[in-house]
Amino acid sequence: MSSVAALPEGLFFDLISTEEVNSVYELEVKGEPTFILYHVLSHPGFLSLGFPTEEAATVEKLYFRQENAPELFLGAFVPQTDGGRDLLGYVDGVLSSEATLTPESMSTHVPGARTVLIHGVCVRADLRRRGIATALIAEYQRRLVGGPYERALLIAHEDKVAFYEHIGFKSRGLSTISFAGVPWVELEWAVPVDKSIGSQDIPQTISSGVFEALQSQSTSPRRQGRLLSSFPSGILDVSEKGDTAANLYDLLCVNERCGSIILKRGVAVLQERECIQMEPPGSGHPDLPGLPTPPEKTHWWLVTPSPLLFENIGFSKPVHSDKPLKLLACAECDLGPVGWCEPGGNEFWVACQRVRYEV
Repeated sequence: MSSVAALPEGLFFDLISTEEVNSVYELEVKGEPTFILYHVLSHPGFLSLGFPTEEAATVEKLYFRQENAPELFLGAFVPQTDGGRDLLGYVDGVLSSEATLTPESMSTHVPGARTVLIHGVCVRADLRRRGIATALIAEYQRRLVGGPYERALLIAHEDKVAFYEHIGFKSRGLSTISFAGVPWVELEWAVPVDKSIGSQDIPQTISSGVFEALQSQSTSPRRQGRLLSSFPSGILDVSEKGDTAANLYDLLCVNERCGSIILKRGVAVLQERECIQMEPPGSGHPDLPGLPTPPEKTHWWLVTPSPLLFENIGFSKPVHSDKPLKLLACAECDLGPVGWCEPGGNEFWVACQRVRYEV
């Protein structure tokens, strides 16, 4: 997404019906996950733009969740001219009587329990970068307020923690669950005890103003920043003097309508190296400043050794070019690529032109 205004016209939220489960399944197996948090669907915390077939939930699992926890199966729709509705995305979950995630709790549903296990958030692939996933999560959280719920839980890779913390979740440390040979972090969103906002108070359509109100519940006011091109001395004005030229200012999302902090001051080191072709020529987003054509050199912010140094970042699946790369994007508004890393590597490169500087 590039702005709040990019939300589809007429977007509204409603519970997924039994008849729509097959549409949910079709939505899952279409499209490539890009610039959004990528996990394995059979585990809570999957946030994607469409799941590869081998990672999509079976239709039987989806029917089980809809039948047993329909109030936790929320869809995003736009109206059709014939009176029907098109499914654009969904978020789903089940209930657990446990206060933490276990392999058993992830595969069952306990009626009347007070812990929500979020299994998946998926948005149609052709509607990426339009804020639908973020709006879905905000709406899902709002609907939990006033209900009999105490918390919502999910697990995520370490490099996804910053995104979830940005929307109100708190890390509970490494999960006891092990999958695919990598560690998982358990995160919790505590449902507010204020019950003045119940599901009956939630509008069924969302405008840009309503969306901004939803965002304000879990995020700070939008920050403003300057593009690198606006500084008279360019990169010299935004880097510290000395042998270690760290970033002099907080780095913000290049989308001025987002303003999320991507990296705090002093975390990255300035490097000059060959430019990387991160998108096909001529296909870049209009909000993203252009980069030199490889093999020309350009300036990068190097973040190492951990993605946890970021305040907010999202990763793509490996992209096959001369060598596999994962592309970086703002995890709040999905705008990218703003940088890259090698799969499994500990160096994360952010293009100096593709962030704003909070002076």
